[in-house]
Amino acid sequence: MSPNLHKTSKSRRTGPAAFVADQERPLRGLFVHRMGENAADEQRVAEFWIAHGLNAMALEDPRQRYSRLPDLQLLRDGAPWAYCEVKTLWQHSWTVRILHEDRPIEERREMSTKPADERIGGDLVTAMRQLQAGNPGHVLHNFVVLVNREPMMTPAFLTELLTRPVAVSGRSLAARRAAQFAREFQAFRRDVDLCLLAKPRTGGKLVIESCILFNPGLRSFAEEISGLRGDKLVSVEPAA
Repeated sequence: MSPNLHKTSKSRRTGPAAFVADQERPLRGLFVHRMGENAADEQRVAEFWIAHGLNAMALEDPRQRYSRLPDLQLLRDGAPWAYCEVKTLWQHSWTVRILHEDRPIEERREMSTKPADERIGGDLVTAMRQLQAGNPGHVLHNFVVLVNREPMMTPAFLTELLTRPVAVSGRSLAARRAAQFAREFQAFRRDVDLCLLAKPRTGGKLVIESCILFNPGLRSFAEEISGLRGDKLVSVEPAA
């Protein structure tokens, strides 16, 4: 049976990880862009975890435009065990919709011109922030699953991005932004235990292309769920 990720208001969780959408509505503007979110891919990832013996519970309704918490809580033997954030990697785009008083609505689609490492890096940092919000103190494991629909993304590209040494100097605005980005990448390596790069196939199944492990205690689990062994399973030292 496929998991139902479309929660109703009666089934919302309560407690520290609870989030009631109608208590704080997003501001409306010229356009709204939800980075790296795709409800169908979240469903696929939930089914992936269930196929590997874990229960997957949605923390928020995937149809919501804004998300502060990770997508899934994973239960092992009935007990909370990990949180999982799902990001769909693709060329970022959005719809611009402008209302005019004296002529019809103007609508167009725009594509991001940011380089791939900046776009994908932004998705990784967003995932890390959501995991920190849902799992303060890193009490449970933190997993990130990247569903790869991005032409530029390869396993080698992801490994290089997550292990790239960053030396930032200078006081310009660009330098300060780069330094902040470097600190957040360090936080990703410290607070994420496992990162999977998955390719969707016909029929909705996911094929694991790459597994980057930041927690060596999960190596046997990572090998089991990914089917990768040896050098294909990349182990990275977590940041201090």
